[in-house]
Amino acid sequence: MKLLSTILLSCLCVSGIAQSNAEDNTMPFVYHGHIYLPTTINDSVKLNTLFDTGAANIFGVDSVALKQSNWHPQKIGKAKAGGAAGATMVKIIVDGTKIKMGNMEQQYQMVPIFKLRDIVDRHVDGIWGIKDISRCPFEINFEKHYLKQYISGKANTEGYMELPIKYENDRIKLEAEVQVGGKRIHGWFLMDTGSGSTFSFTSKAMKDFGIDKIDGKRLYLDMANLGIGDKSLETIVEMMSDYILIGSDTIRYTEIEYTPEGIGALGDRSYLGIIGNGIWDKFNIIIDAKKQKLYLRRHKADKPLDKKYGYSWQNRTDICQGWIVRGLYRNSAASEAGLEIGDTIISVNGRDVKNYTWDEEDDLSKFPRQELNIISASGKQKCITLEAKEYW
Repeated sequence: MKLLSTILLSCLCVSGIAQSNAEDNTMPFVYHGHIYLPTTINDSVKLNTLFDTGAANIFGVDSVALKQSNWHPQKIGKAKAGGAAGATMVKIIVDGTKIKMGNMEQQYQMVPIFKLRDIVDRHVDGIWGIKDISRCPFEINFEKHYLKQYISGKANTEGYMELPIKYENDRIKLEAEVQVGGKRIHGWFLMDTGSGSTFSFTSKAMKDFGIDKIDGKRLYLDMANLGIGDKSLETIVEMMSDYILIGSDTIRYTEIEYTPEGIGALGDRSYLGIIGNGIWDKFNIIIDAKKQKLYLRRHKADKPLDKKYGYSWQNRTDICQGWIVRGLYRNSAASEAGLEIGDTIISVNGRDVKNYTWDEEDDLSKFPRQELNIISASGKQKCITLEAKEYW
């Protein structure tokens, strides 16, 4: 299983000035747990940008992608950035930067430089938030894979469920309900397309609602590089929900998670947690931030969860020989077989991981068996065979 992580940016001390052209803007994207947009920087640099409604008003670039590109900014400053792993100082480009996605163009005076690939993987080059989303309705179409700004026209919301939202400080909050172990948890959550998870509760919500005391089975996942910040390792606790309710839509077969020692965006917050693409990709979405409305229309049914291998990885073939193990379930078949966080997987089922396409890499989680050739952090080679298992 490849678990995609939260990239929530909670307090970046820079701002961007964004402008769009006068036409409706449609931006096609590729979806692999996150939304990836083809992006052109300053008319010449091609990047793959992750769209993140939790990233407020910023556009940022990955440090490795920047180094490997022909983009050579001249003016560099520093700023403080916060996210799911706390806070950290980052460099910022202050040359003035033009980005183009589809027909949309925006100008940013400041562009932070993050270690995004440490959090996601080699496929992410940049990150884009939702500055100026209140100017016009905005569509996220997971069914046909495009984003759209309705600048010159009105979005068609026929057949959509309408929900009230709070749009504050370039972030979107909505009410939702989770029932787990017979306990009902209701309140405001942050809409976060930068997260590949479902419902992630803050440590404050865990304490306030006693989630850690609810009867039920738990899986403990040790995860490296959960998000922006200076905390390198986090423990995530997963449980199976009874159901999730968003508006009048009941969602089943869904894991929820909490971070007992969560900090930053998953610490003491005004919202109970974040809702990621494990939920949102079931819907086509229209956001009308000006009217404080969210419109949802189902296009994908719920289905039982797939079997798991008990670990997750990051494709880092941009900087090393393979995929780095970044998450490991305690007492799982993977941990018992000797897999460790920081191991590098160089082949799966006899095939060099460098030869897997993006789609093939994602499909590996559906295989019944994996034979892994691995190099440990100390340089030791090992071979591990894993069978996918039911964890719930």
